[in-house]
Amino acid sequence: MLLTLEALDASEGDCLLLLYGTARRPRLMAIDGGPRATCGRTLLPRLLELRAASPHPDAPLPLELLVVTHVDSDHIAGVVALTGRLRELQQRNAELPITIRELWHNSFDSVLDEQQVARAIEFVNNLPTVDGAGAGEVASIGEGRRLYDDATALGVAINLEFGDLVARADDAAVEVPCGDGLRLTVLGPARQQLEAFRQEWEAAMRRAPAAAGQVTSTPSLDTSRPNLASIVLLAECGGRSLLLAGDARGDHILAGLEAAGRLQPGGTVHVDVFKLPHHGSCRNNTSELLERVVADTYVISANGKHGNPDRETLERLAAARGDACYTVVCTFPEAAYRHVVEDAPDADERRAALQSFHEWARAMTARGVKFVYRDPDALAVSVVLGDERTP
Repeated sequence: MLLTLEALDASEGDCLLLLYGTARRPRLMAIDGGPRATCGRTLLPRLLELRAASPHPDAPLPLELLVVTHVDSDHIAGVVALTGRLRELQQRNAELPITIRELWHNSFDSVLDEQQVARAIEFVNNLPTVDGAGAGEVASIGEGRRLYDDATALGVAINLEFGDLVARADDAAVEVPCGDGLRLTVLGPARQQLEAFRQEWEAAMRRAPAAAGQVTSTPSLDTSRPNLASIVLLAECGGRSLLLAGDARGDHILAGLEAAGRLQPGGTVHVDVFKLPHHGSCRNNTSELLERVVADTYVISANGKHGNPDRETLERLAAARGDACYTVVCTFPEAAYRHVVEDAPDADERRAALQSFHEWARAMTARGVKFVYRDPDALAVSVVLGDERTP
């Protein structure tokens, strides 16, 4: 059995590859693509490396499933860059190095009626700043439209197992077998959450003129509409489990686990790997989430932007786990604050967050916690859960 999670360097975003199957027949799925630059810097180079190392290096590399958890630019833009490159090759009748068999993605096109999309784009572009991020980064509706256009032109099946939106019933999860022993359970979003999302979005558009120029406060819990519609997956294979949470909120993740029957009310659940939601933001990683979902390995994809990972999240994790031994895997290098370019945008904010992480990590190392960092020259950091020497 092969089972490896690769967390690529995606700057402030997410870009994950899940390798499974066997050495003779390796299989691959991807979850998110980071911001646009991730495609050329890490995602496409890594996919080409995997193609060259495959049993059929002269054939296109098959990507069994591509999941875009939600429309934030730091998750979708790198995917749009990838599909855009594939379309360019297609239009020149050139061989495609990669084929995508299926896409799971909930865009605003699917949540809003067609007539509302143009007004939604205008509204988002005029939203006041949230947590220092431009509205175009917070909700990239236009990129969602381009992704659907690209996928359709490339002949990619879209949300095949769901018919419309990738979502679970309000009181149950959706299980999808992927072959070679891999099973995906969709824990979120719930249909009710998507309906609330649609209604809130419509109401927000009606309030658009009044919202202009207002200062947006930072709530204690994440209220971002795209984040609340984030796809959450539990991947299981060969007795191993990975919780891949996108940018979802802690209470919604717990509700999804309970709906799936994996978590009893008030109880706890163990997973081998937990990709912490929203880059370690304290508005998503609640104390209850970290106390009730217990992992051997926690993955953090961030680079200090927007203060992520938040020190408050790290302290919550330490309090939840006490003296237990666990591993924290990071998409940034050790002492990453030293690598922040002095005149880069957000340099002070990023450096402060990464230095705070470094100080916390030194204290936790003394308590037996293990840290794995991405090598500065590497495209990704990996968590290996199975190879062909394991049953």
